[in-house]
Amino acid sequence: MDEAILSSVAGSIIENLGSAAFEQVGSLWNVEDDLEQIRKTVSTIKAVLQDAAEEQNHNNQDRVWLEKLKKAVFDADDLLDESRYHTELALRQKERSWSFTVKVRDFLSLISAVFGRNKMSPKISKLSQELDAIAKDREKFHWKERSTVKRIVSLNRETRPWFPHNGVIGREDEKNQIINRLLEPNSEEKVLVVAIVGIAGIGKTTLAQCVYNDDRVDTQFELKIWACVSNVFEVTTFAEKLIIGIDKDDSMELMRKKRRKFNPDEVLKDQILKMDPLRELHNKISQKKILIVLDDSWNENCKNWNNFKGLLSSCAKGSKIVITTRDKFVVDITRANETYFLKGLSEDYSWSLFEKLAFRNWQDTKNPTLVDFGREIVGKCQGVPLVIKSIGNLLYSKNPNEWSKIRDKVVANVIEQGGDNFPILRLSYDNLPSYLKCCFAFCSLFPKNYKIDKMTVIQLWMAHGFIQLSNDAQQLEDVANEYFEYLLCNFLDKVGEFSYKMHDLYHDLALSITWPDYRLEYLDGKTYHVSFSSYSFFAKTLSLVKASNKLRTIFFTHGKYGFGAMDESTLITLIESFPRLRALDLHALYIKIMPNSIGKLIHLKYLDLSFNPLETLPDSITALLNLQTLKLQECDYLEQLPRDITKLVSLRHLDDRGCFKLRLPQGLRKLTGLQSLPLFIARNNGGLGELNGLNNLKGTLEIEISEQLEDANSDCEIKILREKQHLEKLELTWAHQEGHDDMLLDSLQPHPNLKFLVVYGYTGMTFSSWLSSIENLVEITLRNCDRCNHLPPLSKLPFLRRLFLNGMKDLECISDRDISEEVSTLSFFPSLKSLSIWECPNLKGWWRSASMTDHQQHQHNRPLPSFPCLSSFWIYNCPNMTSMPLFPYL
Repeated sequence: MDEAILSSVAGSIIENLGSAAFEQVGSLWNVEDDLEQIRKTVSTIKAVLQDAAEEQNHNNQDRVWLEKLKKAVFDADDLLDESRYHTELALRQKERSWSFTVKVRDFLSLISAVFGRNKMSPKISKLSQELDAIAKDREKFHWKERSTVKRIVSLNRETRPWFPHNGVIGREDEKNQIINRLLEPNSEEKVLVVAIVGIAGIGKTTLAQCVYNDDRVDTQFELKIWACVSNVFEVTTFAEKLIIGIDKDDSMELMRKKRRKFNPDEVLKDQILKMDPLRELHNKISQKKILIVLDDSWNENCKNWNNFKGLLSSCAKGSKIVITTRDKFVVDITRANETYFLKGLSEDYSWSLFEKLAFRNWQDTKNPTLVDFGREIVGKCQGVPLVIKSIGNLLYSKNPNEWSKIRDKVVANVIEQGGDNFPILRLSYDNLPSYLKCCFAFCSLFPKNYKIDKMTVIQLWMAHGFIQLSNDAQQLEDVANEYFEYLLCNFLDKVGEFSYKMHDLYHDLALSITWPDYRLEYLDGKTYHVSFSSYSFFAKTLSLVKASNKLRTIFFTHGKYGFGAMDESTLITLIESFPRLRALDLHALYIKIMPNSIGKLIHLKYLDLSFNPLETLPDSITALLNLQTLKLQECDYLEQLPRDITKLVSLRHLDDRGCFKLRLPQGLRKLTGLQSLPLFIARNNGGLGELNGLNNLKGTLEIEISEQLEDANSDCEIKILREKQHLEKLELTWAHQEGHDDMLLDSLQPHPNLKFLVVYGYTGMTFSSWLSSIENLVEITLRNCDRCNHLPPLSKLPFLRRLFLNGMKDLECISDRDISEEVSTLSFFPSLKSLSIWECPNLKGWWRSASMTDHQQHQHNRPLPSFPCLSSFWIYNCPNMTSMPLFPYL
């Protein structure tokens, strides 16, 4: 493990020891002096680690001392975490009401606490002595204590010119040649193979993406599939990958439609465990002209390739396969019809790419000193785009007087064509502060080509204490988001709305830094963090490794279908074997019962049980006082949480997406630290009042009104959403069609900061006037609000870009205002770019109070209002629509 990463862990310990929580720990266990000594010793250790991190080549004696130090630092972190946990328990017992029953119970707990104190105090004292002894050993080495003042890098990149992560520079000729080849008809073979070959970082994947996303290619093929191959090319597994690629666009909508009928047993067992992927793929591509991109192929097995080609026998003639690979032998195996060998970018294109990334402003490009340094650096990059981007991003964050130092380091680590890019790529890592090095290193747990979910990685960073706050007003998630955006500029590529990938070379770099502390598919006594791509790998490892007090992370990287089932006995073994886990991911492992022993994982901060057919959670889960993130996505059988779930005062994220049977417990409002609660189902005896106080909620909140609420009137007075200023998207869904909920909708007025609003199935006749006052709205979607006959005026919403109206059966007009009011409006829908009106059979016109004659009169005497920005207008099945505002820029 990199010394800088260990330094960050030490920094987290120092920060915790200075908190109010540890004042209580010291007082309760009578160890104030020991804790203060630990803080001083760890501060000294951190200062030495800063110096050790600068020296990358350590001798054997150095490594032995650093290994001993690493164990001591992590043991300290564990013990201090444990002492804080027991302190919190003791304080809770003190605060409880003093009924007779509770007195007896507290008396027994007090006895337990006394024994706990007798165990905890000696442990803390012993730890203090061990750390002090190790710290004194530093005198045998040449390292010095350096300043431990936190080095801040500027995480604000707003001044940077926009540059597309997947943009292509200098490859237009190759792009057009490949596209033309794909558009040509196949002369003899049913499926033609095109290969793109080049060294790592040369831009093979970027070029393939540009080809794949080109409009000309879209119109040529009925079906396009992108699949990452890497080192695994087993045919059945690969067929499953292709099926997932075909189905991914439809899966979420299908699940939403089936959400109250979804049967986990049928889906997980019948569709996954019993599915024949070969036959399934054969049917899905039958008689279709398809394009498949196999990215990063390493298959050198001729039989596997022939079997794969056999899978495509049912597709139509004219289908194509594009392969990207570093290995010419892979191309020979495929007998590619056309091969494109990518060379380094020309000098001009290399400079163009570098210039866009490295210079802060136009004036810097005219600075002869910087230009000379830059051209010398670019000349050493041999036209490899990834290396140019890496150095350009690094220099962007540096002052001009630091360019010469970077130039010297690049010159000292010159790469040769096709050689090792690590020394130059590592410069970007070496220049990160320790708290960002931790975050980068953690990404080594995600396998190559894995789509990293932004919120998941942020929650995992939080679980391990990687996020350092500079003041009490900051939120962990906000600072973590800044960390992520910085890494995105330097090490990650965006591949979806919320998903990202790390280039293979950066992944190799991360693994080289973190091994053996971070492992994929295997763990031993030295491992702190491990990920598995399947349950079979985990089961094999668990049979070999009986226990480890070091392990802090178990993470599964398979999708929502895990192709395996973890039984209760295996779960019990896991919990008993790895008691110091901070993060435990068990999603999609067909878990039906969670054992009570889960409550023993007192260090746990992240727990993912998503996509499992769980019906209940054990009460013992409420003992996880450190738990920050609990994921239960699409646990469709789950009907209730433990009654005392509100004891989880550290809980920040409760992911209940797709849990449409789940009844959230009364008292939920006590969890005031919640940052995300994606779904809230309002029922009688579980009304909207539970959302009061949850004013830190961020992101998306869907409120489903499952039945006519008996206490709807009282809820109307609560004004539950107006103080939730951090919400970005609000979805309001009526799952019943009883009565009229006009007053209820009035009470659901959101904060003006809201950007996205979706209303589905609303049963009222009029829409609340507050819709006109939410000035930051960017998108409004109203669906199946059958009884609503008009909308409040929306034309003055300054940032509204998209308006979707669908299935509004009784809607007669868009605006309830007089046409003359709209005509006099200076700015009519000033930002609206997209307008869709579907299935509104009674819609007659835009304005209620204007007849067709009025419209004609206005058209002759005064022009109708017009959309100044509208570029897309889609109207479908609105047969009575007779008039519209003008749209001259469509």
